[in-house]
Amino acid sequence: MKNKVIVFIGRFQPFHVGHYNVVKNASKVSPNILILVGSSYRPRSWKNPFKFNERRNFIEESCSELDINLGILPLVDTLYNDRTWASNVRAAVNIYIRNRGFSSVNECEVILTGYEKDNSSLYLKWFPEWSWMPMNAINHKDVIINAKDFRQDLFFEDSFNSEKYGVKESKTVLEWINNNPAHVEVIREEAKFNMKYKEKIKEAEDIFGYPIPINTSDSVVVQSGHILMVRRGVSPGKGLLALPGGHINRDETAFDAAVRELYEESRLNMPKGAMRGRFKESKVFDHPERSERGWVRTEAFLFELEDKATLEKVKGGDDAALAVWVPINEITPDEIFEDHFDIIQTLVPEVPFAYSSIVMAHSS
Repeated sequence: MKNKVIVFIGRFQPFHVGHYNVVKNASKVSPNILILVGSSYRPRSWKNPFKFNERRNFIEESCSELDINLGILPLVDTLYNDRTWASNVRAAVNIYIRNRGFSSVNECEVILTGYEKDNSSLYLKWFPEWSWMPMNAINHKDVIINAKDFRQDLFFEDSFNSEKYGVKESKTVLEWINNNPAHVEVIREEAKFNMKYKEKIKEAEDIFGYPIPINTSDSVVVQSGHILMVRRGVSPGKGLLALPGGHINRDETAFDAAVRELYEESRLNMPKGAMRGRFKESKVFDHPERSERGWVRTEAFLFELEDKATLEKVKGGDDAALAVWVPINEITPDEIFEDHFDIIQTLVPEVPFAYSSIVMAHSS
């Protein structure tokens, strides 16, 4: 008889009684449960306020009374490469199986579990070699419990109902809220900005009667093993590293906007004509989840400057508090705005990010 391994994938922002119910019911089928925490190694934001280690602690505290072999591993977003994401899931499952002492994945029956709630659950179709065990969502007064409402109540409601989201689950998160006032204030500020941004878009959509995308452009400038980035000085993403870029004006092309924003935000000490001559390629990035502000599409332009012993001089300006050249080997997604890490990885393939090594470090 094969050993059964149950895999539960989610962002768990944060972990609530509905998630706990899935784990508890899964434990009746097998004690071997692996929870993969999505959107790990992303900076704090309104949608992702809690780091991986914090979410792991929430999960461990909530499930402490269950008699299970619980594994909790990080899962890294790859918005524009579903195959890589699926390969990362398989790599994490294989590592958990080896750590459990099972000789190979072929000797195990892997069972995916969870509940299909929207398009974010489409990944359930990407693993035909595994079984699927659906779970029912928990209702509270005819409302399905979800992490989005949990976050809203945590950060903006004066009277928080712990019973709604689970008393034990709420306790650990409320402790975090009380112990991290600075993070809470930043998250609230960003949430308010995003909500106001969406309201403005909705006003226009209500008038025209159809969805309206916000168009932006960004620049990926490479020189001598470095990428030019700016430190954002305003919300959203205040304090995070980002590619130079911004909204496209009505009287300009995306390319012209990219060059304009590049010089406004970096004060690059290089003639614009010479910069235009270093353009190599461009690509549109339009994943529906790329921005928490709403449907924000961008076209990114790659510029490859001549390698020199001294990098071109830059200085922060406009919305950028700082402009800086970052060595390619030091670029990681944990402090980079929105999907800019994904954009860089797409246009600059030599950017390293060894997922297997990260999972191994957390599985020991």
